[in-house]
Amino acid sequence: MDLVFSDIHADIDALDAILGMVSSQEFKKRYGEFSRVINLGDVLERGTHPREVLSRLKALQENYPFYSVMGNHDEGFLYNRLVSACSLESMDAHAKLTRDDISFFKENSDGTFGNQEFIDKKYNLFCVHGGPLDPRKIMPQNVRDEAWLYQRSWQRLTEEEFDFFTYAGYHYRASSAFEEAKRHVENHIIFCGHQHQEEAIMQDGIIHRIYPALKPIREKVSGHILEKKEIEINSDNNYLIRVGIAGPEGHYVKNSEVPHFAIVQHEPRKVILFSLHT
Repeated sequence: MDLVFSDIHADIDALDAILGMVSSQEFKKRYGEFSRVINLGDVLERGTHPREVLSRLKALQENYPFYSVMGNHDEGFLYNRLVSACSLESMDAHAKLTRDDISFFKENSDGTFGNQEFIDKKYNLFCVHGGPLDPRKIMPQNVRDEAWLYQRSWQRLTEEEFDFFTYAGYHYRASSAFEEAKRHVENHIIFCGHQHQEEAIMQDGIIHRIYPALKPIREKVSGHILEKKEIEINSDNNYLIRVGIAGPEGHYVKNSEVPHFAIVQHEPRKVILFSLHT
C-alpha cells in the first residue's frame, strides 16, 4: 500500500498527525500498512517548521522506499524565486535552514534539484506536483525568463475548454493530461497536488468528473475523525486524482483547512482520499 501526500508546506503538526494516523494499529487493521511513500511536492514555505518537516521526511526515507517530486514552492526556496507571500515567522524559519537540512532535496549534476515526475510502470502511476505535460511541447520558442513556469511543478488543472499560460503557470485540461500520460503508461492514474483541493476525473472513452459522486464517510479512528472518499479503480480506465493539502498551517484560508492524504491499495485496486479532523 502506498501513502501519498502533497503540499506539507513546513507544517510539522499536520505531518505528524498524518504519520501518527497511518501508523496506528486501528488504521492498519482497517486499511493495511503502507510499504512506500509518495511525496507530491511543496514540502517548504508558508508554514513555520521547515527543519522539523525535513528531518521527519529524511527519517521516512531511511525506513521506506520514498519517491518525491519537486513542488513550485520547493523550487521557489531553493532557486530564490518569489512564489507567494509567507509570514515573517515562516521566512525567518526558512532562512535558518542549513545545507544539511536541505540535503533532503537531491542535487542533480546540472545544479537543479530533485525530479519533476515519478513514473511507476508496475502500478501505472504518473506522479507530479502540478501536471504531467512535457514542457518542451507546450513552451513557445525563445522563452527564457518564464521557462520555469511551464515545468510540471507549476502546471495546474483547469476547467476551461482550452489550455493556456498565465504567470501562475501553465493551465491544462484533463484531456491534455491523459494524452501525455498515456505516452508513458497505459491505464494510468495521474496523481497531483498543487491546487490544495481534492479532485477526481476518469477517462473511460469519455472524460467525466467523478469527484462529486464520491460519498464522504466519516469514522472515528484512533481518537480522530477521518473523512474518506473511496475510488474503485477499473484497470481499463484512466484517472486523474488530485490530493488535498497536507499542511494547512500557512494556507491563505488559515484554520479553515485540515490535513489531507491518500492511500493506494493495489489488491484490489483502490484509491482512498482522507481528511483528518480532530
